[in-house]
Amino acid sequence: MIFGEYIERDPAIPIQLFRHHGRQDWVGDGDVMVANLGRTMRLSGEPHYMVWWRIKGVDRIDEWEAHFRSPEGRLYQAETPVTHAVRFARNGLYDEVIGVDALPSGLHLIEFFDADGIAAGELRRLCEARAKAAPAGRLVAVLKRIGKLAPDPGSMAVWTFASYLAAEPFLRSAPDTPGLPIVSAGLYRNFGEEIA
Repeated sequence: MIFGEYIERDPAIPIQLFRHHGRQDWVGDGDVMVANLGRTMRLSGEPHYMVWWRIKGVDRIDEWEAHFRSPEGRLYQAETPVTHAVRFARNGLYDEVIGVDALPSGLHLIEFFDADGIAAGELRRLCEARAKAAPAGRLVAVLKRIGKLAPDPGSMAVWTFASYLAAEPFLRSAPDTPGLPIVSAGLYRNFGEEIA
């Protein structure tokens, strides 16, 4: 399961502070940061920044709430500079249809689509078939929101390319998949590698 954070940069916060603290300082039992992404060259709308945490299950959120209500958790919230330098706009919960230990370095095209009515197995089949027909790029992740607990349109596919030039054939002729309408897309890089 993925806990996704949608992040915005407050223009009142110097970019150097945002870049330093946007790497985040959270260390939780079994929580793994899978992606920390920033849109690059402004070739995306919202979200501008995303962080994906792999968690053991929805019960982990119960544990987080208990922790943040404890004296230790309240101290962390008071002392961490992250929540003062980074604006957490929204969070979401996702199933990993296709997962990866961590997103590799490179240029990431994120496609946003509505898969609420598609079973996870069928979505995986559609995405893998699309990957075989793709002229370039590597499909590295597909996330499907749980219920409506994520921004519309709800699901994402991540394709990784070595460069803009390598991505161009895909951008010009991405394989069409009936039943899987791509609503929007954006280009991202790993946090700290993006050009804001």
